[in-house]
Amino acid sequence: MKHNQRLFVPKKLVTALLLAGVSSTAAAQCEYQDLIQSPDIIADISDAEQSCFRSWYNAPEEAAQGLYSEASLQQIQRALATEVTHYRGEDAQAKRIANLSEFVRAAYFARYATQDKHGYYSEAMSQSLAQLSDQFLRSPFARDLGRDQVDAMSGMSLMVDSVKQLPLAMDSMLDMLGSFDRESAQNLQYVDGLNNLFRAMSGHVSRSAFYDDMARHPEYLTRLKTFVDQNQWALGTDAEFLVYNAVRESGRLLATRNDTLREQVLAMMEQTLQQHQIGTPGERLWLAAAEMILFYAPERGAELHLAEGKTQLEQRLLPNRYTCHGPAIIRSQNLSDQQAQKACDVLEAKEADFHDVVNSGAVPVADDHNDQVEVVVWPSNDAYVTYSNFLFGNSTDNGGQYLEGTPSDPNNTARFLAYRYDSGDDLAILNLEHEYVHYLDGRFNLYGGFGDTLSHGNMVWWLEGFAEYMHYKKGYQAAIDLASDANYSLSDVFATDYNHDVNRIYRWGYLAVRFMIENHPADVDRLLQLGRSGEYQSWAEEVKRLGPQYDSEFATWLTTLSSEEPGTDHGDDNNDNGDQSDDAMPSFGMNHSAHFSADQYEEQQFYIDIPDGVTSFTVTTRGDGDSDLYASYQKVAHYYDYQVSEYGSGSDEVITFTPQSNGFIAPGRYYFSLTARESFSDVEVISQVETSSPAKAEDDLTPLLLTNGQAVNLDINETRYAGLYVDRPAVVRVWLSSVGEKDGEVDLYVGRQSWASTEDFDLASQHAGSNEYVEMTVEQPGYVHFTLDAQHPGG
Repeated sequence: MKHNQRLFVPKKLVTALLLAGVSSTAAAQCEYQDLIQSPDIIADISDAEQSCFRSWYNAPEEAAQGLYSEASLQQIQRALATEVTHYRGEDAQAKRIANLSEFVRAAYFARYATQDKHGYYSEAMSQSLAQLSDQFLRSPFARDLGRDQVDAMSGMSLMVDSVKQLPLAMDSMLDMLGSFDRESAQNLQYVDGLNNLFRAMSGHVSRSAFYDDMARHPEYLTRLKTFVDQNQWALGTDAEFLVYNAVRESGRLLATRNDTLREQVLAMMEQTLQQHQIGTPGERLWLAAAEMILFYAPERGAELHLAEGKTQLEQRLLPNRYTCHGPAIIRSQNLSDQQAQKACDVLEAKEADFHDVVNSGAVPVADDHNDQVEVVVWPSNDAYVTYSNFLFGNSTDNGGQYLEGTPSDPNNTARFLAYRYDSGDDLAILNLEHEYVHYLDGRFNLYGGFGDTLSHGNMVWWLEGFAEYMHYKKGYQAAIDLASDANYSLSDVFATDYNHDVNRIYRWGYLAVRFMIENHPADVDRLLQLGRSGEYQSWAEEVKRLGPQYDSEFATWLTTLSSEEPGTDHGDDNNDNGDQSDDAMPSFGMNHSAHFSADQYEEQQFYIDIPDGVTSFTVTTRGDGDSDLYASYQKVAHYYDYQVSEYGSGSDEVITFTPQSNGFIAPGRYYFSLTARESFSDVEVISQVETSSPAKAEDDLTPLLLTNGQAVNLDINETRYAGLYVDRPAVVRVWLSSVGEKDGEVDLYVGRQSWASTEDFDLASQHAGSNEYVEMTVEQPGYVHFTLDAQHPGG
């Protein structure tokens, strides 16, 4: 994993297994294709099952002129208004409100992607929907803690961000935040619904109207500070992310150009730094405040010596350092020397295998000074998500990440970040081998940095697929299960980029790499020669030629994998080195079903590997007899030793794994035991996984620090920030242009003293397309602030 950025602190891993049980039902007639033919669309949406939601978000482009037209959505708005007006907290009412608001969010999501061609919803429509959210949140029933009621509250509060009208509901959302207490904190779904305020604040970061409203209402910031001060008890609990985000998103208001608001925010951040020191229970609040000051007010950060504090925090958190015989240096918080040496052994064995597979001769590519790599091992997912981005700049909505840096710089530090999924004697480091292969691939196969390798496309299949192949070789059952569906041609897989779903990126990438290595090694050697010399345009051209040439052969080859015997690695993507007793346990694919039978007291065991980027994960059982389903995360489950279950009489059960507050299911291995309380002859197990988030792709809102004379590559979905420090009077020139096959409408806004928005700026370049240029004279040292605004996502 090499990219993306988190916005919110997820819950601890233990809370990733929060469940809700429901009885299974027949397939609902609520898919998008059903709705466009429905005689009663309001009823069908209101009664829809969650399994239909994915189709709403993935509606075709023509939906903009049909089901998702403004006239059509007005029907939904009127129905939602009726439900909100009559809401009394009843389960059926809550479900209808949750479903109707989900449909609205899906419509806004789908229309956003096609707005260049079909336009977008009117301001009046968006305001009317936000006013409905405000009306709902002011109802006393909005605070009910039942499952359906929480779904309704969460949906209506999240809709505020979808329609981008937070000022109309800010007051009521702050009132809802005030309902957080020790009782409601036990319901993490409710807490996550309250967290939608901070999602919305982050989502409005480039909107001047939001800052203007905050400036008109200084009491809003006061209420946020009071919330933080009154809820110190939540620190150290699974709900502490809500307090953390209150500080973090308040601090993000430093992006404002309103001096009064900016000074108010700085005062709050500095008070937080004083109240919560490094090494105290409130350390994470210090981190949240420091992070925002360093990002959006670096001059004040220098005055407060926050860089020194950051170094102090790193030294406190990662006191252990162990040097391997090879290039790896293991840094950790809780690994013993024996465990660190075991990690070294794993990496050294993988490096020997790597050189054998790619015939590198152990000769690095030219101009590569990454002769060492730091392996930073966090003690848990919670620590990884909380600290790693702040200290090292990696994204944390994943199972680990390699940061190559600039290999040609002799002072560069190559580093990959990982975390442990168990604190016992086993090593238990998630994706250790996968991330190390990224390091080896960059040092011995691919000239230049990460941005160089992606510059002409047709590369992601190799980057992620090769790392998966080097870990699994044969027997990657989760990928083999996908092969039977034959969803993609080889040409399709070769064209994969990081905007595609995780199955296509990792598992289909693995299949493509394995096919090429096993069947066309000469072509692989030729590609690697191009990679080692940095000829990435030629790489892309060669890959485009090879795809059609081998499409038919690849399709035939896929059919040979279904009966393949596992190799020495049994699909253990997440247990690189632990001693799990599951060698004979079958893998169960994502979005897969199978039938089981068992005698009384017998158990059928299987596991499901969940990769990065999964937003929804449920496992359902239905059938005869009386079976019970038990689950554990990263450890084998039994009926007598499990972490979660929804067992009851009969065989109809559902385990729903709740996403972390960043919207993603914790990646890793989930073990299941299907146990016969009474014998059963036909129980079907169904896994349902969604790998695309029902929201626009989120930008990394961390300002990117530019270096004079050096180009950088970045994707923009909506808004990105960049800053350039000018140390003397000078003329500053900035070019912005599309790279590779991507293109989009991107405008450039400049702020001399503070961050610009699309409505409030000192200088702008707003030409058609994504080729922009600005030139300006800077008369005194300081930062120049750049805001990049994408009219069309993905540029």
